[in-house]
Amino acid sequence: MRGVKYRNSKQKGRAVDMAELENTNIGAEEQTSEPTPKTYTQEEVDALLQKEGDRRVTEALKKAERKQADKAKEAEKLARMNATEKYEYELEQREKAIAEKERALTLAENKNEASKILAEKDIDLALVDFVVAEDADTMNENIKKLDKAIKASVAKRLVGKSPAKAPEVNETITKERFAKMTLAEQNQLYINDPELYQRLVQ
Repeated sequence: MRGVKYRNSKQKGRAVDMAELENTNIGAEEQTSEPTPKTYTQEEVDALLQKEGDRRVTEALKKAERKQADKAKEAEKLARMNATEKYEYELEQREKAIAEKERALTLAENKNEASKILAEKDIDLALVDFVVAEDADTMNENIKKLDKAIKASVAKRLVGKSPAKAPEVNETITKERFAKMTLAEQNQLYINDPELYQRLVQ
């Protein structure tokens, strides 16, 4: 490796290894490099807001254009049909709309029923969307799975340490026994029998 010579008169002729210099610089960078949050100027904030606004407007325009194109396509399709074909097509479209509304109504009814069942089982109603389904059997199966998962999770958390047993108030507690008690046990004694606690502390 190449060495670097200092030009300082005190260290004249002393060669320093390049790796040593690099390690010194890296150590200094590590000490001073802290993540600093990005700050924005008002112009940058305005530019970001404008960009987001433009993106949303563009998406809305594209969506409107797609709808308009679909309507034009539909009108063109209807214009090419004869009266019988138009009637059959409109009937088919109405049947699709009715089926979609029935599906939405069924889901709403099932969501209401699922909410009642979850409330009976003391399960948070915010979870209703996870269990609702189009048919009752699937929905009931989802509720059973959720209930089982919640109970398993609660049981798993409860398996940990059991709480420390507080000394019985009517037990005879001597000053020696009091001195051997943990702070939690002493605190519990203070809560349960403050007079006894005061006598033991004195």
